[in-house]
Amino acid sequence: MKSKNILLILLGTFILTIISFYNGYPLVYSDTGTYLYSGFDKFIPFDRPITYGLFVFAASLKTSLWFVVLIQNFFTSFVIFQVCKLFFKTEILPISFLGIITFLTFFTGIAWYSNQIMPDFFAPITALLTFLILYSPKINIFKLIFFSILFIFSSIVHLSHLIIIFILIFFNIFLEKLLTKKQIFVIEKLKFQRIFLIFALIIVSWFTLPTINYLTEKKFIVSKGSYAFFIAHLADTGILEKFLRENCEKIEYKNCKLCQYKDSLPQDLAAFLWTPNGVFAKTGGWEGEEEYKKIVFATLKEPKYLVLNIYKSMTYGFSLLFRNEIGQGLSAYNEGSAPYGQIHWRFHYELNNYLSAKQNIWNGSTLNLKTLNIFNFFLNIFSFFCVLLIFFTSFYKRIDNFSLKFLIFSLSAIFVNAFITAGLNSSCERFQARIVWLLPLALLIIFIKNFEILKEKLNFSKES
Repeated sequence: MKSKNILLILLGTFILTIISFYNGYPLVYSDTGTYLYSGFDKFIPFDRPITYGLFVFAASLKTSLWFVVLIQNFFTSFVIFQVCKLFFKTEILPISFLGIITFLTFFTGIAWYSNQIMPDFFAPITALLTFLILYSPKINIFKLIFFSILFIFSSIVHLSHLIIIFILIFFNIFLEKLLTKKQIFVIEKLKFQRIFLIFALIIVSWFTLPTINYLTEKKFIVSKGSYAFFIAHLADTGILEKFLRENCEKIEYKNCKLCQYKDSLPQDLAAFLWTPNGVFAKTGGWEGEEEYKKIVFATLKEPKYLVLNIYKSMTYGFSLLFRNEIGQGLSAYNEGSAPYGQIHWRFHYELNNYLSAKQNIWNGSTLNLKTLNIFNFFLNIFSFFCVLLIFFTSFYKRIDNFSLKFLIFSLSAIFVNAFITAGLNSSCERFQARIVWLLPLALLIIFIKNFEILKEKLNFSKES
């Protein structure tokens, strides 16, 4: 890679890291404590993969969490730069890339997730890597190897990523065939080799995660507690209560512990999983996999529960499309919290820096994202109307097809993310806020690349 390009990526990294500088320390979430604990003590958590914890352990050099966010921001800057290289000529690439990453940093949620000690920022990174691998006209072998390694790792830091990417690829292959058939696009068709490669990487990812788990605890498993999350999702949607009321009298469920609580189930996923000494804890908790597995499969096999689950998940998905508030969970985590305990233990010399960060002083009230979220709300509305303007007027005929392809890919990534996370978990705003910035990114690329054409079109409209 040219030294000029490396400098641009490093400048992009610095711009993204401004959010951590503003806060005074890398951002943390309630789950940050578990990731630090599992990565440093080398154990598989019940409710998440160990992979991100291992990443934090390695990236921090057991010295500072600043190293972690610098590397996360470098990955983010690198991938966005590679996307920009696909669209912009060499002479306008530097100003276009730096302009885009500056706009995204200050007016979207991108940096509020790449600066968190959380794996959420890897979701959009995985989507962009998928686009790069599938659609880059030329990729040299060294870059392809790096893309592939980063893709595999990004896919396995969170259990939802592999499913999201798998569905996203199929969805885009279907869309491309449909749009080509309708003669809307004339871009080069997806090459079989690229499709084969991306699916090979997904298969490798599915085997890599249990392999890491085996090397850690001699257990060749994807997850310890996947059925617990499904049960919690069923409780959140109300399906679990309905199932228990209709089936607890049957002989095969006479020893079902959950039947004892069918009239007092928590109403949402978080309350079900995390209430101390609650229903979940009393019915086996993370060790109650067999009972949960039995109920989950029963709801999947019986059509009325399956249809209800699909309906509820679709409803949650549509709801999540409009729930993009940045900063969910970025409250104060002071003494007594899991993040505080782990930072006190692992990075003791940074504790004063951590406690004096905006996130933690005055109970987090100084980290006020209200203005950003108001702007982001109107930006999302504006972006939505831009999409309508592009596809429901003659604009799309003037815009280059490759830019349109990226816009469609970004939109499909946002939609797939909403419906898969809502179907596996709950309608949690953080899952959507982490990825919705892909739409402004795609629109900025279209605007910059097609500026002269759009300017000509607008001038023509005024003259008319």
